[in-house]
Amino acid sequence: MRELVAAEKETVLNSGTVKSADDQALSTLAERSTAAREASPLAAAKAGRVPRGASRGRARSRGAAEGSAVSDQTAAQPGRLGGHRAPIGAKAAIGNAAVDELDDTEEFSGAAGVRDKAVLAKRLSAKARGAGKANGPVRQAGSGKRPGASSKKASRAAGSAKGKGAAKGASASAVRAQAAVQAKTAEAAGGAKAAAAAKSTSAKAIGGAIASAAAPLGGVFAGVLAFILVALAASQLVAALFGFWQNEAAKQSLAGLPPYITYEMVEEAIECQEDYGHPAGCTIAQIICESGQGDHMSRLAERDHNLFGMKWSSSFAACPEVTGKSAWATNEEYGGEAVAITAYFTSFTSDVDCIRFRSRVFLQAGHYANNPLIREAIEKRDSDKMAEGLKDAGWATSSSYVESLKSAMDAYGLRRFDGMSLEEFRSLDQARSTVVAAARSQLGVPYVWGGTTPGVGLDCSGLTQYCYAQAGISIPRNSEDQAAFGTKVPVSLAEPGDILWRPGHVAIFIGDDKYIHEPYSGEVCREASGVGYFTAAIKVIG
Repeated sequence: MRELVAAEKETVLNSGTVKSADDQALSTLAERSTAAREASPLAAAKAGRVPRGASRGRARSRGAAEGSAVSDQTAAQPGRLGGHRAPIGAKAAIGNAAVDELDDTEEFSGAAGVRDKAVLAKRLSAKARGAGKANGPVRQAGSGKRPGASSKKASRAAGSAKGKGAAKGASASAVRAQAAVQAKTAEAAGGAKAAAAAKSTSAKAIGGAIASAAAPLGGVFAGVLAFILVALAASQLVAALFGFWQNEAAKQSLAGLPPYITYEMVEEAIECQEDYGHPAGCTIAQIICESGQGDHMSRLAERDHNLFGMKWSSSFAACPEVTGKSAWATNEEYGGEAVAITAYFTSFTSDVDCIRFRSRVFLQAGHYANNPLIREAIEKRDSDKMAEGLKDAGWATSSSYVESLKSAMDAYGLRRFDGMSLEEFRSLDQARSTVVAAARSQLGVPYVWGGTTPGVGLDCSGLTQYCYAQAGISIPRNSEDQAAFGTKVPVSLAEPGDILWRPGHVAIFIGDDKYIHEPYSGEVCREASGVGYFTAAIKVIG
């Protein structure tokens, strides 16, 4: 009975109907390994993960392609049990699962590819070594013939031995895979260290670059700052100079002359009077009548600097003051009627050169130089005679030309320049400036009736007397005597430094409708505006 049972058991095992304990264990591990391999990609697909990096994708693709090729080769070989992978050990299965899990992480991506390459190399090596021994049994197993009991027993024994060898091989593969994973981990750690080192080096390089650039940038910043400061200083200087010349022009216009008559014009007229004898008052009157148009000059005067309406002559071309000629429309009087004509007029380099040319060249022509009235005017320094001589010599065709010149002399007090030397003119200008500066120095000093002490207390006439004394000019003490001492002129003709007078009160005119005075008891010396408050201007200087 015992023999029958043992024989039946052996028959069942040999036929494959029931697996032995070893075969059952191997089959279970193989199923687990297959399930682990299939579960990893499925889980990654469910999570929506895509292999990171082009290199990882290529490694996985190559691994899959190689695995597929091995499977195809295995399926084609009878020794692979119908195309299925030989059963592997529990350690190998666990190792494979661990490698697959690591492969799904970002840090150890590509571990499965390394494992697959190692397994493929081992299998190909094993195939090369044992091809001759394995071919017989494999062909017999795959021939489809039904061997006898003894053949089945031998085959089962060989299969059992082969299964154990495969399990050992799988275990060795797992160890190699684990070593590869460790190597991958070390490589990743080394890469991390290298990356950290690279970052540190990059940070040091950036810091060095910033440090090296700091000095040039600082220099550039300092240069820009210096340029801005220089520009500001230059603008302030230009503004100061511009303001200075504006003040000078305003001073001259408020000195009782039209705004376009400049200090340089008057100075040149007086200098030509010294050099050629032509009265300066008539020279300035001619500029006003020939070129003046309200508060500005004509276009001929402004553009071509022709202040006297002097027409062109080819003999003027070589004169240093002349720049050329230009055609202008003008009116001439013939037989009592005005006729519009176009004539060529001389162009000059500047206003001053035009005044110089008038005396040096134009008035040296015979009909002017030999005119008796002009000769008398030069001898006596008489602007009225000069005006009469110019009309007589044919300067202008207008029948009212002499009256126009004399009217300008009266309106602006131009006769005062006749006979004045250039030194006197310049000293008068300095004297006026001194009087104005002295008046400003007393601003804030209290009004004291009868006071004559500067810096302590002054009354109105005490202030004017003190200011003129600073310019070296002695004037009477009280206001009425001061008015009688100088020459009374309309307030409109007042110049800076002149005394402004009204009965019982005096002040110092400083220009631009302003004056400085000591008002009354309880007040201090201050600046005020509105010269129309006064009756007349008292000219002591000039």
